[in-house]
Amino acid sequence: MKYVVISDIHGNLPALEAAVSTFPEESEKNIICAGDIVGYGAEPGKCIEKVRALGARSVMGNHDAGVIGRTDISYFNNAAAEAVRWTRKQLNGDGLSYLEKQPYVIEEKFFSVAHGTLHDPERFSYMMTGADAMHTFEVLKTKICFVGHSHVPGTFILREGKLTQTGKNAIVLEDNASYIVNVGSIGQPRDGDNRACYCIYDADKGQIDLRRIEYDISLAAERIAKAGLPQVLADRLFIGS
Repeated sequence: MKYVVISDIHGNLPALEAAVSTFPEESEKNIICAGDIVGYGAEPGKCIEKVRALGARSVMGNHDAGVIGRTDISYFNNAAAEAVRWTRKQLNGDGLSYLEKQPYVIEEKFFSVAHGTLHDPERFSYMMTGADAMHTFEVLKTKICFVGHSHVPGTFILREGKLTQTGKNAIVLEDNASYIVNVGSIGQPRDGDNRACYCIYDADKGQIDLRRIEYDISLAAERIAKAGLPQVLADRLFIGS
C-alpha cells in the first residue's frame, strides 16, 4: 500500500495541483496532510476544497489554528499574521468548520502524523535539532512519524539508541530503526529549492521517497500580489526560502 504525505500547502493552488498530478494511482484514498492547508497563499478556500476532494485526512497546523482563533498569532511575523487575518475573511463557514475539525495527531498502524512535533503537537514547536527529535522518539509508538512545519525536508533516524540525520530523498526502512520524516512543503519550500515537495511512503516495500515537483511559481506569485497580500510572500516563492 502506498501513502502520499503532503504538508504546508499554504493556499498555493498551482503548487498543490501540480503535485497532485504526479501522485501514484495506487495512493488514492491514502493521502495524509501534516497541516497548514492555509496561510500565506492567495487561494485558501480552493486548497481546502481540493484536499477534501482528494479524500485526504489532515492534522491541524499553526496557520490553520491561527485562522480559526485557536492559537495566538502575536508571535507570527507581520506578513504571516496579515495573511492569517486576510485568510480568515476569505473562508466561508464551511471552510472554517473544516479547519475546526482537524485533529492534532493522526495515528495509523505503521505511522503517526503531527504538524511540528508528536510530543507537544498543540504548541507547534519546530523540530530542528536532535534534542527536539529525541523528545518525539520518546513518545512515538509507530515506526514512522511524519511532520512538516519547518518546510525543510529531511529525516531523523533512531537505530539501537543512536540518533542520526539525513537529507537523502530515498530511504529504505530498516527493521531495527524508527524514523521522523519531515515531508517538506507543497506551497512554500524553504530549503533553497523552489519546487513543491512531498513524500511517498510504500508500506509494502518499506521505502520513503521525497519528491520535488515543478509548478507555475509566477502564477502563484501573481495571485498573491493581486489579492493584496504582502509582496514578500510572493517573492520568496521564487527562491524557495
